[in-house]
Amino acid sequence: MVRSKRLKPPAKDAPTVEGVVDAMEQGRSEIVVRLREIALGLAGSCERTVYDGFFREWTPAVYVGDQQLFHVHNFRSGLRATVFVGVSSLEPAALHSEDVSLAVRENVASTSGRTMKQVKFPLSSIDDLEPLMELVRLKWSMET
Repeated sequence: MVRSKRLKPPAKDAPTVEGVVDAMEQGRSEIVVRLREIALGLAGSCERTVYDGFFREWTPAVYVGDQQLFHVHNFRSGLRATVFVGVSSLEPAALHSEDVSLAVRENVASTSGRTMKQVKFPLSSIDDLEPLMELVRLKWSMET
């Protein structure tokens, strides 16, 4: 989905990832801190904040090169990570990978999208990180 550039604040106003995470409730920030530790353990990965013009908020995101691996939203209803999945690239790899659980494959398959899917992962506890990371590790392996 294309975001309007006019809604994007100047980059100089971007908060740090630490600032965004520190502003979260304690239980949520602990989940995101652990997620960051795991994701930044992937060689070549880095983090930055990105402005989501649709939700009008800064979100922490992890990248490898110019490719976003995932980003996290701190909604009132809870944390949610999103992985952008190309239907002609990452989707077929995920649906046929033995490194991706059946639950994650079902999540990818049931998400709609013509050329790009936004596969969502609710993050209620540390236990919710592994399914997300299965898809993230596969995406990372395809980018490195």
